[in-house]
Amino acid sequence: MLDINNIHSTVLRVDHLNIGHDGRDLVRDISFELAPGECVLLAGPNGTGKTTLLKRLAGVSGEIPSSVSDLLGMTKGRHSEQRPHCHSEQQSHCHSERSEGIYTHTVLIPTNIPKVKGFTVEAFVRTGCYRESDWRGRVSKEVERRMEEALKMLGIEELRKRDISTLSDGEFQKACLATGLTRKAEVLLLDEPTAHLDVENRIDVLRTLQEVARKTGTAVLFSSHDLHDALQVADRVFALTRDGRFLASGPFDKLRDPDAVLRAAFPALANLL
Repeated sequence: MLDINNIHSTVLRVDHLNIGHDGRDLVRDISFELAPGECVLLAGPNGTGKTTLLKRLAGVSGEIPSSVSDLLGMTKGRHSEQRPHCHSEQQSHCHSERSEGIYTHTVLIPTNIPKVKGFTVEAFVRTGCYRESDWRGRVSKEVERRMEEALKMLGIEELRKRDISTLSDGEFQKACLATGLTRKAEVLLLDEPTAHLDVENRIDVLRTLQEVARKTGTAVLFSSHDLHDALQVADRVFALTRDGRFLASGPFDKLRDPDAVLRAAFPALANLL
């Protein structure tokens, strides 16, 4: 089990990033670092740029693809030259500290991925790894091994032959996580992973995110409006405010009153979130 309190390395660093769309800045001068094994909540009202930030960190521009082959094919991989978009002339970038010019393998799992009928869980995970397949769509034994480990760790190995259209929303979210882990994600970005889930599945998925971070060393950054539940598993909070600011809390633990902790971490958020 990874002890994040003893981690001093950085898997992803963002320096002075500005995000926006249609020629308009939503948030300026975003800077933060993520350590291996951290589970971080991205909070903020609708329209403040949470999805835009996650897409920029993953190197994605434009609309989320809806075809099966592109469901989870959105990543800023090690050899990509794609950078987060910036509307100003100020230098903005995100990178891994471990090797100059080598980028952290960042995988984005967007919200509302369609459960397309005709794909088993295995086929779905393999499809998400299409960048590692050959011209016939076959993946290597190494990919198969990683998939086995991911399914087992997430407790869904018995669902491997199930059609994804028959999965519950909670089970499907875990299948999406399996794709990210099979792709050796060093940073997992999740946009509203608990959207549309009932209370039981919401808590289960959030605890799974925390477990993934702890057991694999993958840094997890997820957005959510379910602050009370999300704060139970988060090590830190990043927040985007209505007036276009980015705020980052320090680490905390043993949350007895999540609402009080949030306001203590971000006193200025009382009238902004």
